[in-house]
Amino acid sequence: MADLPLSAVPGWSPDQVARMGRAWVTTAEQVVAVSATDGGLHSVAEQLGIPDAEAQRLVAAAHAALPSATAREMAQPADTSQYGLGVLKP
Repeated sequence: MADLPLSAVPGWSPDQVARMGRAWVTTAEQVVAVSATDGGLHSVAEQLGIPDAEAQRLVAAAHAALPSATAREMAQPADTSQYGLGVLKP
């Protein structure tokens, strides 16, 4: 199944979709995944210029628009502990 564009999620305005697009977040899957990270919901709110409570409503709409298995998977923070910081010791 292809990713669900934010423009297809009920409740998301064209301006909100464009604002998230400027941060390279263009799908419902990405919004749900970002919001699952530490401070992610607040980051979504800041990107949109809205209160956290309104961002939570929009994230919930994105979550609800996804198939349940996809929504569950995206709502879990990814374990990145095995990836380090991308730098090598001198």
